[in-house]
Amino acid sequence: MSAVSYAGCSDLHVQYPGRDNPTLSGMQVHIQQGEKILLLGPSGSGKSTLLHVLAGLIPDFIQAMMKGDIWGPEQKGVLFQDPESQFCMLTVDEDIAFSLENQQVPPEDMSEMINRVKRQAGIHDLPGDTPIHTLSGGTSQRLAFATILALEPEILFLDEPTAQLDPSGTSNVIDMLRNLPESQTVLIIEHKLEGIIDWMDRVLLINDDGELIADGSPKQIYTEQIHLIDKYGIWKPRLWPYSLEELETLPDTIKPRERKKTSNAIIEMERGKLSLNHYTVWDHVNVSIETGEWVMIMGANGSGKSSYLRALMGLHPLQEGRIQYNFSGSKLETPVKTEMLSNHMGFVFQNPEHQFVTDSVEEEIAFDGQVEQWPAEETAQRVEQLLEEFRLKHLRTANPYTLSTGQKRRLSVASMLLKRHEVLLLDEPTFGQDAKMAKELLDQFEQLYKEGTTIVMTTHDVELAYTYATKLIVFADNQLLFTGDPEVFFAQQTLVQQARLQLPLNMEYKAYQQNKATEQAVFV
Repeated sequence: MSAVSYAGCSDLHVQYPGRDNPTLSGMQVHIQQGEKILLLGPSGSGKSTLLHVLAGLIPDFIQAMMKGDIWGPEQKGVLFQDPESQFCMLTVDEDIAFSLENQQVPPEDMSEMINRVKRQAGIHDLPGDTPIHTLSGGTSQRLAFATILALEPEILFLDEPTAQLDPSGTSNVIDMLRNLPESQTVLIIEHKLEGIIDWMDRVLLINDDGELIADGSPKQIYTEQIHLIDKYGIWKPRLWPYSLEELETLPDTIKPRERKKTSNAIIEMERGKLSLNHYTVWDHVNVSIETGEWVMIMGANGSGKSSYLRALMGLHPLQEGRIQYNFSGSKLETPVKTEMLSNHMGFVFQNPEHQFVTDSVEEEIAFDGQVEQWPAEETAQRVEQLLEEFRLKHLRTANPYTLSTGQKRRLSVASMLLKRHEVLLLDEPTFGQDAKMAKELLDQFEQLYKEGTTIVMTTHDVELAYTYATKLIVFADNQLLFTGDPEVFFAQQTLVQQARLQLPLNMEYKAYQQNKATEQAVFV
């Protein structure tokens, strides 16, 4: 690689305050103009830190000790996982205009430029006076992208732009990215690799010590360096580089879980209606969750999955209907205080920061034990076990807010496992995790499930839902679309399409085989 490049860093070291070890060590990256580069590595390896350094956010806006050489063009654009963190105004066109004002664009020229970037982002039909808070996740991400394009960036930094999107929104964002000019330089962090991996020129592989250990084409990384992919538990594309036509067999391990036969309901919602800000999220919801089930909740962004969990936890009171809880030795019915429910149920928020209450990782995990005045030795022993299991031991003294996205998620789950709950409510618990940690989390939940804990969790991952769930709850169009056996749901393609979901891989392959057989029969 040439020493002269469009952007990059040399001998880069980054260490955050309060950390014993650097996040990045001796990093050397050279980026040529027009390259599309994917950053891969385990959770907490420093991918976002590298992106933030190259984007100029560290050390100017994010506090960290840094040494090394950094270079690149002045006009940079950064797209974060959470688009809401980038909005400054109340309506669509106002937010794009804000970017243009920063570019000192004359007011008379703004209208044409706003329309241009909206076309580029695929939201040209979206009225300019649309309130931003009413947008779906996918549309919000497109608007955030339009505000960045208005800055006319010479290089784009994208930090998991599809992480919080449903399959439909993910597909839309990928289409938007692939329509960028060939001359646009892009550095992206992403776990969802379908549609992205074959668009990349290069892949940079970072280990858990923050060191660059491989640099090559996607094909080179996923063939010559596959041992490193496996070692560090990095996600693999579902099929790449193959197509369904080239795939003759699928792993026998991809099988749906047998559903437990029980009629012992632990949570029952009857005629539930939830409205937020005068908007009906869903109505006429009747759902029964049996003791010991593993329930997955699915649906498009904005369909009401997280709101359903919050309603169960008493954080969103119903406008109509009721919820009945049949806990061991305690029967409760709405309205009921969240504090009473928390004696029986644990809740993991979609945004981990919403539940942090202490100044260190260790204290966060120990919090429930201290509140309930458990013996100090018992609490300390369990905390140590959870620190080890969730790969947080080296971060025990770190402030929870300084962790990476994946580390924050692991901490939020670990803090709910100190105390044994009858029901565990989890909002996207595998979000932001590398493949290895996602599997370890699922193994934790699997053990709790086998021990009788009722698990209720939201997810966009159809493979996860198909494999682990005993019951599937699907929301769409302000209503409960489906509740029941996951295999029954995914066998009905009209329902899958209405929910804006995709088929699990083996059912997609079955559908492909059936269509192929039908075509051959018609041809004969």
